[in-house]
Order: sequence, then C-alpha cells, then structure tokens
Amino acid sequence: MNATPLDLDLLHRVLDVPEHEGPFRLVRRAQQLSGTLAQLVVSVAIGEGVRAGSGSTDLLERARSRAARYAELRTALAGCPGLRVVKGPSLAGHYPPGACRSVGDLDLIASDEEQLWRAAAVLGSLGGEPTQLSLFAADGRRQVTLVVLWPSPDPLMEEEIRVELCTAAFPGDFAAVPVRPQLPADPALADLLSVAEERFQRAFHAKDALDLLMLLNSGSLDPAAVAEAAVTYRLAPELVELLDLLSKAVDHPGIGPLRQALVAEAAAETARRAAHTPAEREPEPTVAARLEAGQLVWGMPLTSAVRPEQGCVIEHLPDLVLARTAVGDFLLVSGELVDPEVHAVALAAVSGQEASA
Repeated sequence: MNATPLDLDLLHRVLDVPEHEGPFRLVRRAQQLSGTLAQLVVSVAIGEGVRAGSGSTDLLERARSRAARYAELRTALAGCPGLRVVKGPSLAGHYPPGACRSVGDLDLIASDEEQLWRAAAVLGSLGGEPTQLSLFAADGRRQVTLVVLWPSPDPLMEEEIRVELCTAAFPGDFAAVPVRPQLPADPALADLLSVAEERFQRAFHAKDALDLLMLLNSGSLDPAAVAEAAVTYRLAPELVELLDLLSKAVDHPGIGPLRQALVAEAAAETARRAAHTPAEREPEPTVAARLEAGQLVWGMPLTSAVRPEQGCVIEHLPDLVLARTAVGDFLLVSGELVDPEVHAVALAAVSGQEASA
C-alpha cells in the first residue's frame, strides 16, 4: 500500500491552513489545537529546509528531552511484568525518522491491580507524586487508575511529567459504553482503539488524524481485524468519525476499505447506545455504598509514602473511607466537593497512624 508522505503539504491540508500561508501559520494553528502538535510541524518544516531559530530548536529539544525522560521511566519499570504502553511513545514509533511526534504523557495499562501497585511503588521511589486515584469495578473485579506526576522541567512552557497507570484499558462513558478492561493483543490495534477512546473525553483534532494516518502508512491495520475489534470494544462510531476527519484532507488508499468494513457496525453500535436505558438504581449516596456496588469513587491525596508491599487496602473509619496504598494515603470521595472538616479528620487519622507506627 502506498504511504502518504508526512510533509508540509500534508500538514497544510490536515490543519486546514491555506497553502499560500507559510509555516508560521501552521505552527500557530497547531498550537491552538494541541499542546504537543507544534513540535511535529516544526520538525517537518526543518526537515524541508525551513531555517530554524532558537525558539524552534528549543521547542524540539524540550520535546526530545521529555521523550527521553519517559524512556528512562519505562526502563525503570522493565522489572514490572504485565505493563503495556499505549498511545504516546507507541504511536511515535510509527512516524518517519526526523518527525517529532511529541509525547505529552505516558499511558500504561497494567494486567491486574497487583502489577499496577508494583509499578506505582517504583515510580514513587523515583520521586513521583501520586495525585489522582479512582476506583471502580468491571468484569467482577476492582479497577484502578492512578496518576503520578513529577515537576515540570519548565513550568512556564510545559506541563508536569505525567504517568497514568490503569488496570482498565477502555473506561468508556460509564453509561451506554461500559468499561472494557482488556487491550487487544495486537499493538497497532491497541493504539488505534486507544486513540478512538479519546473521543469520550474530547473532540478529535488533527493530531488524532495524523496518528491514524501513520498507522495506515505502516500497513498494520487489517480491515477485517479492525472491524472485529471495533465490535468487541464498541468503538466503531468513533473509528468512522476519525476516518472521516482524515479523509477530508487525505486520499489514502487504506481509508475506503477500512471505512467500508466499519460503517454497518458503527450504525449498529450507534443504535444500541440510543436504545440504552440507564439503570433504574440511582448512584449510591455514600462512598462505602458506592464501593460496595462497584461504582466510581475518587481519591484525594493525603500523604505520600512508598510501601512496596502495601497494594491498596480500604479502611473504613467513622464518617470517612481511606485507601492506604503502595504510594500513600487517599481520602475516598464521591464528588468534587469535600467538607474541609472531613479532610482534616482524614489527614489527622493517617498522620496519627504514621506517628504510632
């Protein structure tokens, strides 16, 4: 299959910037769409001979330094079995040499909760700060999402270094599209579906279309396999939407067969979602009840401490529930608003336990 070259002409079309406007307009448009897309535009422009000043070279150097930091973290986690990388570094590997597909964060899917906490403890020992925790249930077991952060190397220009660990590959919308914990075995399919899953969080944009294009260029997407996975993971509508976005700018020979394989499945999935009836039972009002029912709860960080053998232990105290984990303690909550007095009691509880240990 003929590959579509990644060049300035392509970027003008994908970013919807008229060809008579120069690379400066391309970069500005990329900055408006994504915090990590301008680096790609700059790297392609330099590769085609556009003169680079200090701002351009610094942008690429920071992107490469960030990617190197994530590579270091992946190396540190090499002794943790059951982890798979999706999106970021995995997708970057499909881009041609010299094209800087910047990596905003590192997404890791753990095969089970034990492996997640083992990896979390390693990240904590490297100075990572646990900041976000969520617990829910799917496939008869508890699922965990944990975000670990390091300070930004340049707080005025870059977000923090961020690693997200999760036992559930595809969380869906917790309504018509349920949690689907397992990744497909094929890495290209896992990356493609992970890009499609982003649609539950935000609208697709040019970076998603370019990621799809690079996967198509790699020749690793078999239409029949993609269609089967789309049905299994309930992502056919998102994949068709993503293909349509790319087709507005690119006439790639892989788009037509892939869309044809998906269009009927997308219609069926859209109809299924429309017919979905929410559960009659309202969400449980308390954290303890929500945990018992497997409903989503969030963790507010209280302390940070590496305890490699801890895992995650739920502790029920009067009027509050704590999660004592391998990387610290969290107050479990059911919403964004938390009574300051409850937070103070929780902090005092874990502080007192640490003092008596």
